[in-house]
Amino acid sequence: MFETVQYDCLTCKARGCSMLECCGEDVLVAISSNKLPKKLSKGEQLFAEGDLKQGISFIKKGFLKVELNGKVGRPLILRIAGRGAIFGHRITPKHMYYPYTATAVSNVEYCYIPYEQFDKIAENNTALHQQFVTQFLDELEMAEKRALNLSHKSVRGKVADALLLLARAYEYKEGSGGFRTVFCRQEIGDLAGTTKEQVSKVLKDFENEGIVKCTGKHFNYLNLKALQSE
Repeated sequence: MFETVQYDCLTCKARGCSMLECCGEDVLVAISSNKLPKKLSKGEQLFAEGDLKQGISFIKKGFLKVELNGKVGRPLILRIAGRGAIFGHRITPKHMYYPYTATAVSNVEYCYIPYEQFDKIAENNTALHQQFVTQFLDELEMAEKRALNLSHKSVRGKVADALLLLARAYEYKEGSGGFRTVFCRQEIGDLAGTTKEQVSKVLKDFENEGIVKCTGKHFNYLNLKALQSE
C-alpha cells in the first residue's frame, strides 16, 4: 500500500548518487515543494509493463527489480534499481509507456513528482534537463551492453555480470565488509538469464578460486576485477 512520508531534497542522502546532484538550491526547493513522498512494501509494483508514464520517481531507499516476462513466462531481470535511481524518462512520444515492470524486493521509499510540475522546473534549468537526457542515454547504453552480454557470454560470465550489478546496487567497495542482498539465488538466476542451480554451481567455483566469499545472502567479498574479466 502507498504511504505518505516527508523528505527534503536539500538534506536527502540519495541526492549525491542521482541526477539531482547537479541542481542548485532553488531547483531543489522547487522539487521539494512539488513532490509527493511515498513508500512501497516488498512485493508491490511501482508500475507495470504498459502503464502510462505520468511523472518522475526518485528512489530514496530500498531496491526494485526491473523485469520483463521472457520465454515460457519466465522473468528476466533487466537491472536492479536502488538509491538514486530514477524512473519516468519521457524523451519522445515513443517513450510514453513503461516497457517493463518495476517491483519492490524490499521496502522502498521514493519521491514522485507529476510531469506538469517537473516540466515547469526543468524548462528553466538547462543543467537539470541535460542531466535528465544524459541519464536516459546512459541507461539505454547499459541496456544494450547487457543484452549483448546475455547473448554471447558463458553461464559463468553471466553470473559474474549479475554479481557486478548487485555490487553496484549495494555500492560495494572492496574492503568494505561486504553486503547482505535481498535477492535469492532464483532472482540472481533471473538477473543472469540462467537457473538458480547454475548460479549455485558458479558461485561455488568462484569461492574455490577466491573470487567470491559468501554465506547465504551475505556477500563478504567480491573480486571486482576478476568478475569484470569473465
